[in-house]
Amino acid sequence: MAWKILILTAGRTGGHRSASNALKDALLNENRELQVVDYDSNRLFLGYKGEGGEQGYVTMTTRLRLFWKVFFETTSFFAPISNAVLSKAIQRNFLRLLQEEKPDAVVSLHPCFVGSARKLLRKMSDVPFYVGLLDPMRHSRLWRDKKADLTLLPTEEALEAFRKAGFPEERLVLTGFPLGKTLFPGRREKEGKRRKLLFVNPSQKGLAATAKLIECAFPYDVDIDVITGSDGNLRRYLENHLPKREGLRIFGYVNDMKERLQEADLLLTKAGPNIMFEGIAARVPIVFTGHLPGQEERNAEYATKRGYAFKAERPRELMAVLDQLLLKNPKKLKGMREKEALCPDLDGARRMAKAILEHLSRRKGT
Repeated sequence: MAWKILILTAGRTGGHRSASNALKDALLNENRELQVVDYDSNRLFLGYKGEGGEQGYVTMTTRLRLFWKVFFETTSFFAPISNAVLSKAIQRNFLRLLQEEKPDAVVSLHPCFVGSARKLLRKMSDVPFYVGLLDPMRHSRLWRDKKADLTLLPTEEALEAFRKAGFPEERLVLTGFPLGKTLFPGRREKEGKRRKLLFVNPSQKGLAATAKLIECAFPYDVDIDVITGSDGNLRRYLENHLPKREGLRIFGYVNDMKERLQEADLLLTKAGPNIMFEGIAARVPIVFTGHLPGQEERNAEYATKRGYAFKAERPRELMAVLDQLLLKNPKKLKGMREKEALCPDLDGARRMAKAILEHLSRRKGT
């Protein structure tokens, strides 16, 4: 059927956009007749021009960590009030968007556009509304809306949290995390070659702290690639302050992350859900060297208790982990890869697409 599905995502790059791209591809793979509109929902706010959003988010979560923590906890605790404010802020543009697109279903992949958007949607339409949670462990209460037709969940831990919150079982679906096209199996042991460490936004504690973490790898016989993403300030700082070293390369935003994960022997990164699940899918062992206050505080727990990762957010902790994995017990890397290969939560995009289309088909009576 030629249904139109509206996905509420955010930004031109980053985690929400990556997840919406994966879901869009999966939906079209299930049904080529679909029309799928993935909309940057930040544009619903009056005055948003689409510029500087990613850098502003980086600044808030690195330089203003305490403010971000308070903001996250407050908006989550007072979720009904937060949703009322958000609903008022997006009302004019969201209702206009619905009139223009006339979707058969709406999928939200962002907590700011769950309760606020669903409430506005019901004012003019009874089309199904679906929520795709992107936080595997801890999440803002803004993600929770018991009146959503389905809530699609990435992990058993998330499913249990929604059950405890009183959500009807028939409205919860355990899908896994929405990743892009399948990654190749991870890199195997390389005889006689230097190992490669891949740092991806490794800290959320500032420029100097990030540089100190990267320098922890300098004593080892390894190549080091550093990806700073959209954080231009971090890239410039590292280029100017890190000592020159053979095998060290620093990049900004890259379009070939999957290939870089394929080449890496160890991923060192903050505990963001997208990079975590991409690393697991690529079967590259992970060391979590930082996290975002609030929603990322327990993400490392997901991977460490399953044997996919270590957590080392201080230089002394990181050097101890590197000693173990690179010098004392390098065979442990192989064991971690073998465990990652068994991860059940990597097929989320396809499962989300199937759940949405099956529910929509029942609603449409087809």
